[in-house]
Amino acid sequence: MRPRRKIEPWLFLLPALAVYIGVVLFPMAGTIGYSFLEWNGIGEKKFIGFDNYVRMFTDKTLRAAFFNNLFFMLVGTAFQMIMGLLMATLLSGIRKGSNIFRVLYFIPCIISSMAICKIFEKLLSVQPRGVISVVMELLNMKPIAFLSEFKYALTCVTLIDGYKFCGLYMVIFYAALMNVPQETVEAAYIDGCSWMQAYFKVKLPAIKNMFFIVLVILVNGCLKGFDVSYILTGGGPGNATELVATYMYKTAFSMSNFGYGSTLAVFILIESLIAVGIVKMIQKKFSD
Repeated sequence: MRPRRKIEPWLFLLPALAVYIGVVLFPMAGTIGYSFLEWNGIGEKKFIGFDNYVRMFTDKTLRAAFFNNLFFMLVGTAFQMIMGLLMATLLSGIRKGSNIFRVLYFIPCIISSMAICKIFEKLLSVQPRGVISVVMELLNMKPIAFLSEFKYALTCVTLIDGYKFCGLYMVIFYAALMNVPQETVEAAYIDGCSWMQAYFKVKLPAIKNMFFIVLVILVNGCLKGFDVSYILTGGGPGNATELVATYMYKTAFSMSNFGYGSTLAVFILIESLIAVGIVKMIQKKFSD
C-alpha cells in the first residue's frame, strides 16, 4: 500500500505539471536558447555566444528602462499596497452594503487595460480638452499634458496601472482582516486599547504574512509591467515611460531582433527572481 500512496499524489499533480512544463518551462528554455542567437524570426539562425548579453551592459535604452522599472516597481508597489489595505480597512468596518462596495472597488480589475487607458487618456487630454484640463482652467491653473510631459508621464502611468489592480489587493487584505479572530480584537478593547491601537498592534501584526505574499505578487507584477505603459504612451515621450518589458516587445516584434529580445526576456526573469529572493529574505528576517 505504501508505494501506491507515494504514486497517487504524483498522478493528481501530473496534469498540472504537464501544463506547467509545456506553458512555462519549455518556452523559458527556448527563450534562453534564442538569447545566444542572432535571428530575425524568419531567416537563418546564427550562434553568437554571449554577444547579446555583452550588448546589454552598453545599451543606454535598457539602462533608462531599468531605472524607469525601478520607479514603477517602488511607487506602484507602495501605492497599490496602501490603497488596497485602506479600502479593505474601510470595508471591514461596514456592516451593511459592503458587497456593493466590494464589487465597485473590484470593477477596474476586470475591465480591460485598453478600456482603462482610453478612459484616462480622455480625462488627461489637453487637445481636445479633458476633464482634468477643464478643472485646472476653472482653478486658474495652466492645463498640463501629463502623458506628454517628460517629468509627469512615468508617474501617471504608474498610478494608472496601480488604480487598475488596487481592487485585487483590497480583496486579499479584506479576506485576511476578516479572518483575524474577533475574540482577540475584543480582548484588546477590554484592555483599554483604542480602535487605532487595536488596528496597528493587533490586526496588522495578525496579517503580517499576508503583507509578504502581496509584496511578492506586486514586485513580480511591476517588474513585468507592460500593457498600461505601452497603450498609453508607447514608452514615450522619449524613453520617459519605457519599461524593460515594453523595450523587449519592441526589440523582438517591431525590430525583428528575436535574439536580443530573448536576452531582454531572460533579464526580466533574472531580475524578478532576485527581487522575489530579496523579499523572501526580508520575510525570513521578520519571521525569526
